[in-house]
Amino acid sequence: MAEITGAITINDEAAQDLFPPLLEMVVEDDHRMATVFRIKVSIGQQDEGHWTFLDDDRIKPWNKVTISANTGDQDQKVITGYITHLKPHFESDENNSFLEICGMDPTSLMSIEEKIRDWPNKTDSDIAREIFSDYDLTPQVDETEITHDDTVSTIIQRETDIQFLKRLARRNGFECFAKDTTGYFRKPVLTDPPQPVLAVHFGSETNVVSFEGRINALRPTAVEMHQIDTVGKQLQDATVDSGSLRQLGRDGATSLTAPGSSSARLFVRQAIATGEPEMKNLAQAVFDEAAWLIQVNGEIDAATYGSVLQTKQLVPIKGVGELFSGLYYVTNVKHVFTMDRYTQQFMARRNAMAPTSSDFGGGGSLLGALG
Repeated sequence: MAEITGAITINDEAAQDLFPPLLEMVVEDDHRMATVFRIKVSIGQQDEGHWTFLDDDRIKPWNKVTISANTGDQDQKVITGYITHLKPHFESDENNSFLEICGMDPTSLMSIEEKIRDWPNKTDSDIAREIFSDYDLTPQVDETEITHDDTVSTIIQRETDIQFLKRLARRNGFECFAKDTTGYFRKPVLTDPPQPVLAVHFGSETNVVSFEGRINALRPTAVEMHQIDTVGKQLQDATVDSGSLRQLGRDGATSLTAPGSSSARLFVRQAIATGEPEMKNLAQAVFDEAAWLIQVNGEIDAATYGSVLQTKQLVPIKGVGELFSGLYYVTNVKHVFTMDRYTQQFMARRNAMAPTSSDFGGGGSLLGALG
């Protein structure tokens, strides 16, 4: 059983003195939102009315904080971000006073200023690359094909840089986030090697404390968009009935047939595109999002798991029956550190039911993954 310990640095200097008075430390990493942290420490009054940590020069807004977890043989970085909020709490009993130090990942720097700006003759990937570079983030960007010709239309930004990039990401079916010194604008990566297996009711291999799942059979299996070309006065159509992402399992959403052979169909409304290529791109993004028909959540015994579960990566889950066992894409992890415990609460999803023969390392029997 691995012993997992935490580590904190502030402005690249170790701050282990935060651990003895630590009440709780939480890091939440989500595939759609900024990664955030909250460090709650007890405080006491010193000479001349000063308070521990509250009057510490290290604990100031915009100082850089890195939180890591040590799993015995390696340090795994959980977040690098900046202090954005300080929340002291005082009571008449000094022993009940505490300070909450809160912060966000590097996208906090991209959420300060709202802008009105035009982006003529650019692709969405061009824009992402330029904005990330403005914040000294190394861009890791998937290319988008559509250039928005200013003789037809121009992209207008009316929000902060990170809000703007996330809006562009949604219409391409992309994720947009920053981690350490890199800015990402890309499709979900479903081809990298998976993380260590999560096991539910699996004898000595069990490392999941609780697990809950749900299948949504009402997800659309086709997406359409229709509009009138305001220049040529012609009807434009786009239909998507298959996904562009890797199917994480044997049976996708299109394998579900309602009584009467009805198929779920969704029409994209209240959206304007410059032409059929952009319509098709938008419909594909909507379809790929709708295809995630299985959602699960649970809690990991971190000491037994022996690793730090990461979002935006794959993880196999076994021991939960045929429908739910298989590869999942992790969408949220909440890391909770206290003085005597480290837990990981997770959310994950997949766009298919039942595992394939390769989900758990190759040619073994599927029954071995089911418990």
